[in-house]
Amino acid sequence: MKVRFPDYTGSVELSPHASGPDSSPDSSHDDDEVVVLLIRTAKAIVDRLRSHHPEGASSPMTVVHGLAARYLVGRDDVTAVELSRYLGITKQSTSEVVALLESSGIIRRAPHPTDGRARVLLLTDAGAAKLALGQCRWTDIETEWTELVGAESMHTMRVAFEAFLAADTTARESSEAPS
Repeated sequence: MKVRFPDYTGSVELSPHASGPDSSPDSSHDDDEVVVLLIRTAKAIVDRLRSHHPEGASSPMTVVHGLAARYLVGRDDVTAVELSRYLGITKQSTSEVVALLESSGIIRRAPHPTDGRARVLLLTDAGAAKLALGQCRWTDIETEWTELVGAESMHTMRVAFEAFLAADTTARESSEAPS
């Protein structure tokens, strides 16, 4: 007996009892969990963005690098510790993200304005230009998506994503708070 293992690639195996009118390739994902659908959609979007990038899939940058750089827009007081908290990754992983962004010329480190021991992470002009180009691509995809599902559905998705992220932030902050 084969068990169904959903994944983001769309490849699945169906159990023998799953044959019938509902087991066509078009409906093979009808019962995927929302999280699986979200991950598959996110991967498809990232793959589409990478396909339009000169470096393509060979770029060492990941979605986390983009989120890190984007967090720095308009900020001049972000430390690696704060960035780590925002990204929800370890300080060691944040150091690796920062090192790649810095070596790629997207960010630079500078002395903290009030804490002589700390350094802040600043977006470079080249980094800001790359983010602006990426934002244009994101906007094109979001426009296409809105045309596909409608403005009301797009708004509903945005509200749902924002609510989940707000709840996640609250949960993280309460788990970090001293007892």
